Amino acid sequence: MPCSFLHKGVKNMGDNIHAGHRRRMRQRFLETGFAGFPPHEVLEMLLYYGIPRRDTNPLAHKLLAEYGSLHSVLCADPEELKRFPGMTETAAVLLAMVRELYAYDAAAEIAGAEMSDFRKICSYFKELYQYEEREIVRAALLDEHLRLIRIAPVAEGQPSAAQISVRRITEAAIRAGCNTIILVHNHPRGSAKISAEDAAVTRELIRILKQFDIRLVDHIVVGSGEAVSMREYGVFIGTE
Repeated sequence: MPCSFLHKGVKNMGDNIHAGHRRRMRQRFLETGFAGFPPHEVLEMLLYYGIPRRDTNPLAHKLLAEYGSLHSVLCADPEELKRFPGMTETAAVLLAMVRELYAYDAAAEIAGAEMSDFRKICSYFKELYQYEEREIVRAALLDEHLRLIRIAPVAEGQPSAAQISVRRITEAAIRAGCNTIILVHNHPRGSAKISAEDAAVTRELIRILKQFDIRLVDHIVVGSGEAVSMREYGVFIGTE
């Protein structure tokens, strides 16, 4: 009986220590945001909301050691994160939501923006892909005045004629009630240089989409903190 009482007392003391630490961390955040927080404390605090009543500091350090940066942890696949001891499904999904929330907010910010200026377009999409480490192809769906209606994902992985689903593009365009689009894809670990394959795939997509009365007006490539327009680089010459 005394041992049981002692064990319970130690456990309660540990719970109180963690609760006090969490309160202090929250107060710091409310006062300064994440300014002054090292990466492991940012991650530790995010994990609070998916792993209640447990010290998340060791897990935060393990994740950073494995992935190398907070950015890479947030970009990791939730299923992959769940293999770490102590990681809950709720916490893994929460980290993925942080990444997706940024992309969602960036897209919402440019809704209704006019997409006729190369530099503005590249600036918009450079920001949209800022924290994206997966290769994703998105279609920006435009109205007749080239204003953005919304952005829809249409493929993942290295763009190719086979992997970019024309069906997904046409379905997204029909749902948005538009026939004009801009494609965007990223090179997460490479430059925004337009490859010969990028150019060839784009010309083929222009040809195929014309059959569905969908006009591809540009294809943006994002990488290494920059974004380039294929139209500006002459890829569209002779295709219209």
